[in-house]
Amino acid sequence: MNKFFKVLVPAAALLVMAGCAKENTLATGEKARQYLELAMQAEYPDLTPDQWGIYVLEETPGIGMEWDQELSYTYMRSTIRTIGGTILSSTEEDIAKQLDQDSYKPYNYYGPRYVNTASGSGYAGLEYMLQGMRYGGSKTAVIPSWLLTTSRYDTKEEYLNACDNSTHLVYTVTLEGQCKDVEEQEIVLLSQYVEDIFGADQKSCSYTSGMTEGTFYFVSDTTAFKDKEQRADEAQLKVNYTGRRLDGVAFDTNVLETAIEEGLYTKDRTYGSADVSYSSTYSSITMDGSSSLIDGFKGGLYKMHWVGQKATVLFVSALGYSSTGSGDAIPPYSTLIFELELVNE
Repeated sequence: MNKFFKVLVPAAALLVMAGCAKENTLATGEKARQYLELAMQAEYPDLTPDQWGIYVLEETPGIGMEWDQELSYTYMRSTIRTIGGTILSSTEEDIAKQLDQDSYKPYNYYGPRYVNTASGSGYAGLEYMLQGMRYGGSKTAVIPSWLLTTSRYDTKEEYLNACDNSTHLVYTVTLEGQCKDVEEQEIVLLSQYVEDIFGADQKSCSYTSGMTEGTFYFVSDTTAFKDKEQRADEAQLKVNYTGRRLDGVAFDTNVLETAIEEGLYTKDRTYGSADVSYSSTYSSITMDGSSSLIDGFKGGLYKMHWVGQKATVLFVSALGYSSTGSGDAIPPYSTLIFELELVNE
Protein backbone atom coordinates (compact mmCIF):
# COMPACT_ATOMS: atom_id res chain seq x y z
CA MET A 1 0.00 0.00 0.00
CA ASN A 2 2.75 2.47 0.87
CA LYS A 3 4.49 1.85 -2.45
CA PHE A 4 1.28 2.70 -4.26
CA PHE A 5 0.99 6.05 -2.53
CA LYS A 6 4.60 7.01 -3.27
CA VAL A 7 4.46 6.30 -6.99
CA LEU A 8 1.66 8.75 -7.70
CA VAL A 9 3.78 11.88 -7.34
CA PRO A 10 6.22 11.03 -10.17
CA ALA A 11 3.26 9.79 -12.19
CA ALA A 12 1.71 13.23 -11.92
CA ALA A 13 4.97 14.80 -13.05
CA LEU A 14 5.05 12.50 -16.07
CA LEU A 15 1.57 13.60 -17.01
CA VAL A 16 2.50 17.27 -16.80
CA MET A 17 5.60 16.76 -18.95
CA ALA A 18 3.81 14.62 -21.52
CA GLY A 19 0.76 16.78 -21.97
CA CYS A 20 1.86 20.27 -20.99
CA ALA A 21 1.13 21.77 -24.39
CA LYS A 22 -2.51 20.72 -24.48
CA GLU A 23 -3.32 20.54 -20.75
CA ASN A 24 -5.11 23.87 -20.69
CA THR A 25 -7.59 22.69 -23.31
CA LEU A 26 -8.58 19.56 -21.37
CA ALA A 27 -11.62 19.57 -19.12
CA THR A 28 -11.05 19.03 -15.40
CA GLY A 29 -12.59 15.57 -15.47
CA GLU A 30 -10.47 14.44 -18.42
CA LYS A 31 -7.26 15.70 -16.81
CA ALA A 32 -8.20 13.90 -13.60
CA ARG A 33 -8.87 10.69 -15.52
CA GLN A 34 -5.55 10.81 -17.35
CA TYR A 35 -3.63 11.44 -14.16
CA LEU A 36 -5.29 8.58 -12.32
CA GLU A 37 -4.88 6.11 -15.19
CA LEU A 38 -1.19 6.92 -15.54
CA ALA A 39 -0.62 6.51 -11.82
CA MET A 40 -2.47 3.20 -11.66
CA GLN A 41 -0.70 1.82 -14.74
CA ALA A 42 2.65 2.56 -13.15
CA GLU A 43 1.91 0.58 -9.98
CA TYR A 44 -0.92 -1.79 -10.89
CA PRO A 45 -0.67 -2.48 -14.64
CA ASP A 46 -3.01 -5.48 -14.40
CA LEU A 47 -5.67 -3.72 -12.35
CA THR A 48 -8.68 -2.37 -14.22
CA PRO A 49 -11.32 0.01 -12.90
CA ASP A 50 -15.02 -0.72 -12.78
CA GLN A 51 -17.49 1.00 -15.09
CA TRP A 52 -17.40 4.18 -12.97
CA GLY A 53 -13.61 4.41 -12.68
CA ILE A 54 -13.19 2.94 -9.17
CA TYR A 55 -10.05 0.85 -8.55
CA VAL A 56 -10.39 -1.80 -5.84
CA LEU A 57 -6.96 -2.25 -4.22
CA GLU A 58 -7.82 -4.74 -1.50
CA GLU A 59 -10.91 -6.60 -0.34
CA THR A 60 -11.89 -9.00 2.43
CA PRO A 61 -15.32 -10.52 1.79
CA GLY A 62 -17.94 -10.43 4.52
CA ILE A 63 -20.28 -13.27 5.45
CA GLY A 64 -23.33 -11.27 6.52
CA MET A 65 -26.16 -9.72 4.53
CA GLU A 66 -25.36 -7.89 1.32
CA TRP A 67 -25.36 -4.09 1.38
CA ASP A 68 -28.80 -2.83 0.36
CA GLN A 69 -29.01 0.36 -1.68
CA GLU A 70 -32.56 0.93 -0.42
CA LEU A 71 -31.43 1.29 3.21
CA SER A 72 -30.34 4.90 3.62
CA TYR A 73 -27.95 4.64 6.58
CA THR A 74 -24.79 2.56 6.61
CA TYR A 75 -23.03 1.63 9.85
CA MET A 76 -19.33 1.42 9.04
CA ARG A 77 -15.73 2.07 9.97
CA SER A 78 -13.71 4.15 7.56
CA THR A 79 -10.33 5.69 6.87
CA ILE A 80 -9.95 8.28 4.12
CA ARG A 81 -6.59 9.10 2.55
CA THR A 82 -5.34 11.22 -0.27
CA ILE A 83 -3.64 9.23 -3.01
CA GLY A 84 -0.41 10.68 -1.66
CA GLY A 85 -1.00 8.74 1.56
CA THR A 86 -2.07 11.58 3.86
CA ILE A 87 -4.82 10.42 6.23
CA LEU A 88 -7.68 12.89 6.22
CA SER A 89 -9.94 11.12 8.70
CA SER A 90 -10.32 7.78 10.42
CA THR A 91 -12.69 6.13 12.85
CA GLU A 92 -9.98 3.68 13.91
CA GLU A 93 -8.38 4.33 17.30
CA ASP A 94 -5.03 2.74 16.41
CA ILE A 95 -4.66 5.02 13.39
CA ALA A 96 -5.56 8.08 15.47
CA LYS A 97 -2.82 7.20 17.95
CA GLN A 98 -0.27 6.72 15.15
CA LEU A 99 -1.16 10.04 13.55
CA ASP A 100 -0.58 12.27 16.55
CA GLN A 101 0.04 10.74 19.95
CA ASP A 102 0.13 14.17 21.62
CA SER A 103 -3.33 15.19 20.41
CA TYR A 104 -4.93 11.76 20.86
CA LYS A 105 -7.78 11.88 23.40
CA PRO A 106 -9.26 8.69 24.86
CA TYR A 107 -12.70 10.33 25.14
CA ASN A 108 -12.89 10.96 21.40
CA TYR A 109 -15.16 8.54 19.59
CA TYR A 110 -13.69 5.68 17.59
CA GLY A 111 -15.48 2.80 15.94
CA PRO A 112 -18.34 2.38 13.49
CA ARG A 113 -20.72 5.25 12.88
CA TYR A 114 -23.82 5.86 10.77
CA VAL A 115 -23.27 7.52 7.40
CA ASN A 116 -26.09 8.65 5.13
CA THR A 117 -25.28 6.80 1.91
CA ALA A 118 -28.60 7.41 0.20
CA SER A 119 -28.54 8.70 -3.37
CA GLY A 120 -28.44 12.48 -3.27
CA SER A 121 -26.95 12.57 0.23
CA GLY A 122 -23.71 10.58 0.15
CA TYR A 123 -20.93 10.53 -2.42
CA ALA A 124 -21.76 8.57 -5.55
CA GLY A 125 -18.38 6.86 -5.39
CA LEU A 126 -18.99 5.57 -1.87
CA GLU A 127 -22.38 4.21 -2.88
CA TYR A 128 -20.87 2.37 -5.86
CA MET A 129 -17.97 1.10 -3.72
CA LEU A 130 -20.37 -0.41 -1.18
CA GLN A 131 -22.40 -2.28 -3.79
CA GLY A 132 -21.75 -6.01 -3.53
CA MET A 133 -20.16 -5.80 -0.08
CA ARG A 134 -21.48 -7.93 2.78
CA TYR A 135 -21.63 -7.15 6.49
CA GLY A 136 -18.27 -7.84 8.10
CA GLY A 137 -16.38 -7.25 4.88
CA SER A 138 -13.70 -4.65 4.20
CA LYS A 139 -12.61 -2.91 1.03
CA THR A 140 -9.93 -0.40 0.06
CA ALA A 141 -10.56 1.45 -3.18
CA VAL A 142 -9.55 4.56 -5.08
CA ILE A 143 -12.61 6.74 -5.59
CA PRO A 144 -11.86 9.15 -8.45
CA SER A 145 -12.62 12.83 -8.23
CA TRP A 146 -15.57 12.71 -10.61
CA LEU A 147 -17.42 10.40 -8.19
CA LEU A 148 -16.88 12.64 -5.16
CA THR A 149 -20.25 14.26 -5.74
CA THR A 150 -23.75 13.84 -4.34
CA SER A 151 -25.18 14.10 -7.87
CA ARG A 152 -26.04 10.93 -9.78
CA TYR A 153 -25.58 10.33 -13.51
CA ASP A 154 -26.14 7.33 -15.76
CA THR A 155 -22.66 7.05 -17.25
CA LYS A 156 -19.01 7.65 -16.38
CA GLU A 157 -18.78 10.16 -19.21
CA GLU A 158 -21.51 12.28 -17.63
CA TYR A 159 -19.62 12.26 -14.33
CA LEU A 160 -16.43 13.30 -16.11
CA ASN A 161 -18.17 16.16 -17.89
CA ALA A 162 -19.60 17.45 -14.60
CA CYS A 163 -16.34 17.05 -12.66
CA ASP A 164 -14.95 20.28 -11.18
CA ASN A 165 -12.06 18.95 -9.08
CA SER A 166 -9.03 16.70 -9.50
CA THR A 167 -8.75 15.25 -5.98
CA HIS A 168 -8.87 11.46 -5.86
CA LEU A 169 -9.34 9.74 -2.50
CA VAL A 170 -8.59 6.28 -1.13
CA TYR A 171 -11.35 4.87 1.08
CA THR A 172 -10.94 1.91 3.42
CA VAL A 173 -14.35 0.76 4.61
CA THR A 174 -15.45 -2.00 6.99
CA LEU A 175 -19.18 -2.65 6.70
CA GLU A 176 -20.93 -3.27 10.03
CA GLY A 177 -24.63 -2.97 9.14
CA GLN A 178 -27.44 -0.75 7.86
CA CYS A 179 -30.82 0.64 8.75
CA LYS A 180 -33.58 2.45 6.90
CA ASP A 181 -34.25 5.09 9.55
CA VAL A 182 -31.44 5.87 11.98
CA GLU A 183 -33.72 7.81 14.33
CA GLU A 184 -36.01 4.80 14.71
CA GLN A 185 -32.93 2.69 15.36
CA GLU A 186 -31.86 5.12 18.09
CA ILE A 187 -35.25 4.82 19.79
CA VAL A 188 -34.94 1.03 19.87
CA LEU A 189 -31.38 1.12 21.26
CA LEU A 190 -32.24 3.81 23.83
CA SER A 191 -35.27 1.86 25.05
CA GLN A 192 -33.13 -1.25 25.48
CA TYR A 193 -30.44 0.73 27.31
CA VAL A 194 -32.96 2.27 29.72
CA GLU A 195 -34.52 -1.14 30.39
CA ASP A 196 -31.10 -2.68 31.07
CA ILE A 197 -29.92 0.10 33.39
CA PHE A 198 -33.10 1.43 35.04
CA GLY A 199 -35.62 -1.37 34.60
CA ALA A 200 -38.44 -2.22 32.22
CA ASP A 201 -40.98 -0.09 34.13
CA GLN A 202 -39.16 3.16 33.22
CA LYS A 203 -41.18 4.97 30.56
CA SER A 204 -40.23 7.78 28.23
CA CYS A 205 -41.68 11.20 28.94
CA SER A 206 -41.82 14.66 27.39
CA TYR A 207 -41.01 18.24 28.34
CA THR A 208 -43.12 19.86 25.65
CA SER A 209 -46.11 18.88 23.54
CA GLY A 210 -45.77 16.84 20.37
CA MET A 211 -42.64 14.89 21.33
CA THR A 212 -42.15 11.47 19.76
CA GLU A 213 -42.52 8.63 22.25
CA GLY A 214 -39.26 6.96 23.21
CA THR A 215 -37.00 9.91 22.37
CA PHE A 216 -36.56 11.35 25.89
CA TYR A 217 -36.23 9.78 29.34
CA PHE A 218 -35.95 11.55 32.69
CA VAL A 219 -34.96 9.31 35.60
CA SER A 220 -35.05 10.83 39.09
CA ASP A 221 -36.14 9.83 42.59
CA THR A 222 -38.15 12.78 43.92
CA THR A 223 -39.63 11.11 47.02
CA ALA A 224 -37.29 13.05 49.34
CA PHE A 225 -38.66 16.43 48.19
CA LYS A 226 -41.80 18.31 49.16
CA ASP A 227 -44.07 20.28 46.86
CA LYS A 228 -43.62 23.46 48.91
CA GLU A 229 -39.87 23.30 48.23
CA GLN A 230 -40.36 23.20 44.48
CA ARG A 231 -38.53 25.88 42.52
CA ALA A 232 -40.37 28.87 41.10
CA ASP A 233 -40.86 29.22 37.35
CA GLU A 234 -38.37 32.09 37.21
CA ALA A 235 -35.85 30.60 39.64
CA GLN A 236 -32.13 31.37 39.50
CA LEU A 237 -30.25 28.21 40.45
CA LYS A 238 -27.07 26.33 39.65
CA VAL A 239 -26.42 22.97 38.07
CA ASN A 240 -23.64 20.41 38.05
CA TYR A 241 -23.63 18.25 34.96
CA THR A 242 -21.73 15.49 33.18
CA GLY A 243 -22.47 14.50 29.59
CA ARG A 244 -21.86 10.97 28.30
CA ARG A 245 -22.31 9.00 25.13
CA LEU A 246 -24.36 5.83 25.23
CA ASP A 247 -21.13 3.83 25.52
CA GLY A 248 -20.59 5.49 28.92
CA VAL A 249 -17.64 7.68 27.91
CA ALA A 250 -17.87 11.23 29.31
CA PHE A 251 -17.36 14.08 26.86
CA ASP A 252 -18.11 17.14 29.02
CA THR A 253 -18.50 18.12 32.69
CA ASN A 254 -18.31 21.18 34.90
CA VAL A 255 -17.43 19.08 37.96
CA LEU A 256 -13.69 19.22 38.69
CA GLU A 257 -13.42 15.79 40.32
CA THR A 258 -15.29 14.15 37.44
CA ALA A 259 -13.16 15.95 34.87
CA ILE A 260 -10.02 14.56 36.48
CA GLU A 261 -11.43 11.04 36.82
CA GLU A 262 -12.68 10.93 33.23
CA GLY A 263 -9.55 12.41 31.67
CA LEU A 264 -11.37 15.57 30.60
CA TYR A 265 -9.51 18.06 32.77
CA THR A 266 -7.90 21.05 31.08
CA LYS A 267 -6.21 23.93 32.85
CA ASP A 268 -7.79 26.42 30.46
CA ARG A 269 -11.28 25.79 31.84
CA THR A 270 -12.90 27.00 35.04
CA TYR A 271 -14.88 24.29 36.82
CA GLY A 272 -17.86 24.77 39.08
CA SER A 273 -21.64 24.91 39.05
CA ALA A 274 -23.25 26.73 36.12
CA ASP A 275 -25.89 29.45 36.58
CA VAL A 276 -29.32 28.46 35.30
CA SER A 277 -32.08 30.99 34.68
CA TYR A 278 -35.43 29.22 34.60
CA SER A 279 -38.55 30.22 32.73
CA SER A 280 -42.11 29.00 32.36
CA THR A 281 -41.09 27.22 29.13
CA TYR A 282 -38.13 24.94 28.52
CA SER A 283 -37.02 26.83 25.40
CA SER A 284 -36.33 30.03 27.35
CA ILE A 285 -33.95 28.45 29.86
CA THR A 286 -30.41 29.83 29.80
CA MET A 287 -27.19 28.57 31.36
CA ASP A 288 -24.37 31.00 32.16
CA GLY A 289 -26.30 33.54 30.11
CA SER A 290 -26.47 31.39 26.97
CA SER A 291 -29.61 30.02 25.37
CA SER A 292 -27.60 27.99 22.83
CA LEU A 293 -28.24 24.68 24.52
CA ILE A 294 -29.37 21.48 22.85
CA ASP A 295 -33.04 20.71 23.35
CA GLY A 296 -32.55 17.48 25.28
CA PHE A 297 -30.32 19.22 27.82
CA LYS A 298 -32.79 22.09 28.20
CA GLY A 299 -35.59 19.59 28.62
CA GLY A 300 -33.66 17.86 31.38
CA LEU A 301 -33.07 21.13 33.21
CA TYR A 302 -36.75 22.02 32.82
CA LYS A 303 -37.81 18.84 34.62
CA MET A 304 -35.49 19.52 37.58
CA HIS A 305 -37.64 21.04 40.34
CA TRP A 306 -35.86 20.74 43.68
CA VAL A 307 -32.51 21.97 45.00
CA GLY A 308 -30.46 18.88 45.75
CA GLN A 309 -32.25 16.80 43.14
CA LYS A 310 -30.13 14.47 41.01
CA ALA A 311 -31.35 13.00 37.74
CA THR A 312 -30.24 11.19 34.62
CA VAL A 313 -31.53 12.48 31.29
CA LEU A 314 -31.31 10.38 28.14
CA PHE A 315 -32.33 11.44 24.65
CA VAL A 316 -31.83 10.67 20.97
CA SER A 317 -29.68 12.70 18.60
CA ALA A 318 -32.63 14.64 17.18
CA LEU A 319 -32.71 16.43 20.55
CA GLY A 320 -28.92 16.77 20.58
CA TYR A 321 -26.43 17.17 17.75
CA SER A 322 -28.39 15.25 15.13
CA SER A 323 -26.60 14.27 11.89
CA THR A 324 -23.64 16.60 12.41
CA GLY A 325 -22.33 15.47 15.79
CA SER A 326 -20.07 17.79 17.76
CA GLY A 327 -16.29 17.74 17.54
CA ASP A 328 -14.36 14.48 17.80
CA ALA A 329 -16.15 13.23 20.91
CA ILE A 330 -19.75 13.14 19.63
CA PRO A 331 -20.25 11.46 16.25
CA PRO A 332 -23.36 11.95 14.08
CA TYR A 333 -26.58 10.36 15.34
CA SER A 334 -25.38 10.06 18.93
CA THR A 335 -27.83 9.31 21.72
CA LEU A 336 -26.68 11.26 24.79
CA ILE A 337 -26.89 10.95 28.57
CA PHE A 338 -26.59 13.80 31.08
CA GLU A 339 -26.20 13.43 34.84
CA LEU A 340 -27.67 16.53 36.50
CA GLU A 341 -27.65 17.91 40.03
CA LEU A 342 -29.52 21.09 40.94
CA VAL A 343 -27.85 23.25 43.62
CA ASN A 344 -28.26 26.77 44.94
CA GLU A 345 -24.68 27.73 45.68
